[in-house]
Amino acid sequence: MADNLTMPKVAWYKRKLILIIIVLLLAGGGAGAYFFLSSSADKVEKEPVVDNKALYIGLSRPFIFPVVAGRRERLVQIEVQLMVRGDQGQAEAQRHLPLLESTLLTVFSRQTADNYLTAEGKLAVRQEALDELNAVLTEELGKPLVEKVLFTSIVMQ
Repeated sequence: MADNLTMPKVAWYKRKLILIIIVLLLAGGGAGAYFFLSSSADKVEKEPVVDNKALYIGLSRPFIFPVVAGRRERLVQIEVQLMVRGDQGQAEAQRHLPLLESTLLTVFSRQTADNYLTAEGKLAVRQEALDELNAVLTEELGKPLVEKVLFTSIVMQ
């Protein structure tokens, strides 16, 4: 009985066919994986990196200037921070800081005391300062850099 348990012989062409199919499947899978991974790596390299984080530039000293309030002058002190986007924008703004400070002082000192007493007046002063800063920067650099002008402190005496 033990002699009857032998395995039947598979024809040589069937073995060869199975071996060829396995080799083709492995080669196709390897080629597909190569093209899939290389095309996604190319897309990652081609996309530009956008530095779009908000950065704040704190001006080193407060602005102190007189304003007219009725028949008398009052003294105003304002601390300001500028919001820019990206490291390059921050570096450009830092490089032109004296020009920015001069522009801000001009805008602030031509206001009246009423503009610094109300929320609407402060908003109007901030918007005018932003417009003036971006006009000066556009003239100097060809593009605006400052996204917001922020008042961190206002004191009027």
